[in-house]
Amino acid sequence: MTGGSSRENRAAGGSGGSLSGADVVLLRSPGRAGPMTRELRSRGARVHLMPLIDFQRPADTEPVSAGLRRLGAGDFTWIIFTSATTVGALSLAAEDLGGTLPGLCSGTRVAAVGKGTARALEAAGISTDLLPGADQSARGLAAAWPASEDGANRVFLPQANIADPFLRTALAASGWDVCTVAAYETVDYPAPEDRRISAEPEGDQELLSPSRYRAGAAFPHAVVVTSPSTARRFVRDALVPGTAVLAAIGDPTAAELRGLGHPAAATAEHPTPAGIARAVEAALATIDFPHPDPEGREQP
Repeated sequence: MTGGSSRENRAAGGSGGSLSGADVVLLRSPGRAGPMTRELRSRGARVHLMPLIDFQRPADTEPVSAGLRRLGAGDFTWIIFTSATTVGALSLAAEDLGGTLPGLCSGTRVAAVGKGTARALEAAGISTDLLPGADQSARGLAAAWPASEDGANRVFLPQANIADPFLRTALAASGWDVCTVAAYETVDYPAPEDRRISAEPEGDQELLSPSRYRAGAAFPHAVVVTSPSTARRFVRDALVPGTAVLAAIGDPTAAELRGLGHPAAATAEHPTPAGIARAVEAALATIDFPHPDPEGREQP
């Protein structure tokens, strides 16, 4: 199997960690895979990147622009960020309006769905007022959400065009007035450069395509499935039955895989690099097949 930095993968494969010699396919682009890749390699895995989804600005940007104008005018009590991609998308939209995202958020309380999103906000110069505890998901955020206040119950919820409606529905049921807009669109990788929302530079790392993956997937390995939309594309475009165990980043992704007839062998308890690495270890532990070590010797 090819893809990823061969030098880094050789070094990782010989490190003697809990994933030593294991091949792990991570379904993310280089710009979004850094922390997960480093964690998996620190445990000895050989990591191969196969991005299947990308993100682009919506064709009609007026709804998100209108929402940001309301945000800047102080119309919302809260703004919710559900991903680092949302931070990037809104930063670009704020620039189009001649402002900055930190400036538009000033005076509005900020919630983030997880630590990764909070880090992206911090990098953008925005402090987080609410972060869920152990369950860093839409479900966890809804459980941690405060009671609505009379006259101060408006929430701005910019999301992906295919976002699950759970969070909006849960907050509305609790008495909040939720304004949702499509801040970005999820598309097949790669998105057109003129509309693409990049998390960070992609670099020159070699990537797997679905066709190359299928051609080289004859031996056992683990695949980290990073979202429901990624699950759908993996099953549609790349899956070779009987060659991989699947590790899901969280419950929504695991539910999608079950619905597609290819359940995950393990699901991360927390969508953090360490949580995902533990899920990969658990997934590989469920099967009884050998995988080669870096010197070509077969290991039990």
